[in-house]
Amino acid sequence: MAETVRQAEPRGSKAQQQSSDYDGLLADLGLTREDVMGQLQPGATPKEVRSGTFTRTYDSVNIPGNVAIKEKINDIFQKYYGRDANEYELAEWLPALQERYKDPKTNRSRTVIKEIYDKGRLVSTEYLTADGANPAEWLENQVQTRLAAGNVAISGMLGVPEGPAGRYYTAVKNLAYDNGVAISDSAAMSYASKIVAGQLDENTAFATIRESAANAFPAYADKIKAGIDLKTLADPYIQSMSNILEIPSSAIDLFDPKVRSAMSFTLPDGKVGAKSIYDFEKELRQDDRWQYTNQARKEVADVTLKVLRDFGFTG
Repeated sequence: MAETVRQAEPRGSKAQQQSSDYDGLLADLGLTREDVMGQLQPGATPKEVRSGTFTRTYDSVNIPGNVAIKEKINDIFQKYYGRDANEYELAEWLPALQERYKDPKTNRSRTVIKEIYDKGRLVSTEYLTADGANPAEWLENQVQTRLAAGNVAISGMLGVPEGPAGRYYTAVKNLAYDNGVAISDSAAMSYASKIVAGQLDENTAFATIRESAANAFPAYADKIKAGIDLKTLADPYIQSMSNILEIPSSAIDLFDPKVRSAMSFTLPDGKVGAKSIYDFEKELRQDDRWQYTNQARKEVADVTLKVLRDFGFTG
């Protein structure tokens, strides 16, 4: 079971304080000075050290230096922004973390040092703030709160957030586009920032977008929810439109009125389904754009030539 021993404020000479610290540490280990001296004597039987994991916690007036604090700040910024903190961010967070190492009652510097022992061996040392908190965890909570509130740093001229938030922002925008769902930049930013802040699971966010697409295109609802993008399901319509109207398939997306109406078509029985490719292609040949295609010109030329032949004007 964990034990916590807090030393009293330093009293007397430095040597007396060190002696007291030494005795306290030995007590934590289940030993006395006599035990140690006895174990140093030739032929002495070593006394078994208390087993298990336990802690020793004490205070120090020394706080971590700026370099150590900057490392903690940069670790958090790398995690959430994919970069180190810049000079303006350091100017904000460095004094904020330093303030955490001040006792609010006395306004004196204070570091809580936590040592963890396992079977008498020191295995780790943590330098905590005046209130015994992990400084990295405190800073991470502050960053998460800002991200959740939508305070995301923007990188470059494209308006994409920095670091992990930017990756989620792009993923949300792409998923929505590939499933025919219109989503604003602010909504994508909200999704991304909440995912990074740990307030929203990424799978929940992606499933919500797929649910919107499934509602808009009920004929493909099961496939969309199963993970097949609407863009993949729409490919036969897009290729037909590209071939018949002779426009690049890359210029046709899921927001084209003809593609959307074909994939969310009201059937004669009143249910919403999908238009057959045959009916879709017939409809495309009635589009005003079709008359300007090479295929249309060829068909008109063939018909004209046949008429001329029928009337004997050509051989």
